[in-house]
Formats: sequence, structure tokens, C-alpha cells
Amino acid sequence: TAQLNEDAVEFNEHLGEYVPGDITLIDENGDQVVLSEFVDRPTIVSMVYFECPGICTPLLNEVADILGKSNLDPAKQPFQLLSVSFEPKDTPEMARQKRENYLKLVGRELPADTWRFFTADQENIDKMTTALGFSYKRAGQEYTHPGGLVILSPDRKIVRYLYGLQFLPFDFQMGVYEASQGTVRPTTARLLNFCFSYDPEGRTYVFNLARVVGTVMIISIVFFIGFLIFTTRGKRGKEALPDGR
Repeated sequence: TAQLNEDAVEFNEHLGEYVPGDITLIDENGDQVVLSEFVDRPTIVSMVYFECPGICTPLLNEVADILGKSNLDPAKQPFQLLSVSFEPKDTPEMARQKRENYLKLVGRELPADTWRFFTADQENIDKMTTALGFSYKRAGQEYTHPGGLVILSPDRKIVRYLYGLQFLPFDFQMGVYEASQGTVRPTTARLLNFCFSYDPEGRTYVFNLARVVGTVMIISIVFFIGFLIFTTRGKRGKEALPDGR
């Protein structure tokens, strides 16, 4: 399961793949919702947990800020946001309170179903995180997990990943437009995600100098070995030629 993944805590991109429609979530009222019946428009997904002391709050604050400043109008170009908890102990009541708080932060009136908060049992959490490529680990009473958003088309195809805790309004809006067209967009921010790692103690992303330097050294060594092989073969070829030629 995703929470037992021993690999790096990050998003493993599944661009162009589909999130299963039989995933069952529980809404703020405690009602079960099947994803295939619910995702019917461009959908921006954030995987969080409601008592997260780290990056979940700044992530959701950023979403509220971008949503408030965005020119996107759900009435003219339908879209929705789903914030799904990967902590099976989180409750619908907690989801309802989070929804109320963050809708107030948006600062403008939106249709009631624009931003929803959900919980789920462990089985459905695993199906959701696996489909999205969201890897996380338990760290004591908390979780270590990446920050970012996943954008789905109306047929639940993964079309774009937005990494980190800050987003450009343009990327946010383009993500919704591309999702409406079903267009898969490669993630140019993947390099930045490689260069930065999540620090569970500082609860922030930090520049991973060792990873970057190590990669540069490996590439340099490969090029150097290739250069030596090429030049050595060239010298041997010349020495093998008869005199005068």
C-alpha cells in the first residue's frame, strides 16, 4: 500500500492514466460518494490530512488565495476542487469545518459544490493515492508527504501535476482549461521537484545539494569515461595504419 512505500516521499507521475471510478469517498455530511458519479468536470485534487501541522495548511491556504484571485468562474467554465484526507481517522465533521474555513478564505462567492472536503477508509485511500502516484509515510503521530495538486479531466484522466506550495494563477487556470480538453501536459517543474526535498523536521522543502551534486558528478564521470574511450580508440586506429598512410 502507498503508506508503506519505502521509496522517496514524492509524486510518481501517472500522466495520461485514469483514476478508478469505483473509489468511494465520504463527504462532509457522512454520505458515500462514488468517484465515477462525482468527477464530471475538470477536477483539482489535493491529498491532505486535517490535523496536519506541516505543509497541508500552507497548501490549502495557497489554493484558497489562488481561487480568490483567479478569473475562473465555475458558472461559465465548470470545475471543482477535492481535498481528500489520507488519514482514515479523520471524520466528516472535520471535513465540514475545513470546508467552511477555507471557503471563507477564498473571499468571493462560489457555487456550494466548487470546493469539497472528503474522508475515506484505508482501502479507498490506498486506491486513491496509488492511482495519483502520491507516496507518503507515517512519522510518529504525523505523516511525511509531498505538497502539490493533481488535475483530472472529466473522465478522471490525470492531465497535469502542480508541485510545491505556491502556484502561478496562469498554471492553475491553464490546468482547468487543459483538463476540459483532456490534454495531458508534461510537468516542467519535475526538475525543481528533483532538486528540492521535503524536510520532515523543518516541515518545508529544502534544496537537496547532495542529490544535485551527486547527479552532476555521475554525469561528468560518464562523459569523461566516454571521452577516454573515444580518444583511446582514435590513437589505436592511427597506430594500426601502415607507414606513409
